[in-house]
Amino acid sequence: MLDWLTWPADLLLSTGGYVASWFFSKDATSFVVVQMMFATLVLAAIMTLIVYWQTLFDYLRSRRKASAGTKRPL
Repeated sequence: MLDWLTWPADLLLSTGGYVASWFFSKDATSFVVVQMMFATLVLAAIMTLIVYWQTLFDYLRSRRKASAGTKRPL
């Protein structure tokens, strides 16, 4: 019934588990807590990208234009 709500949570937790497995063994007793912590950090990173997307895009575009104007002829 709430499949549209659970699949993003499953994806987020599996991503958090993948990152947590870099630092902790999956057999550790605190792995689930660390997995949720990394899932929260991944969610915060995604939200940050969404919020600052336009600013980041404008910054990268201005850098590309600036570097394109400084090319030297062969």
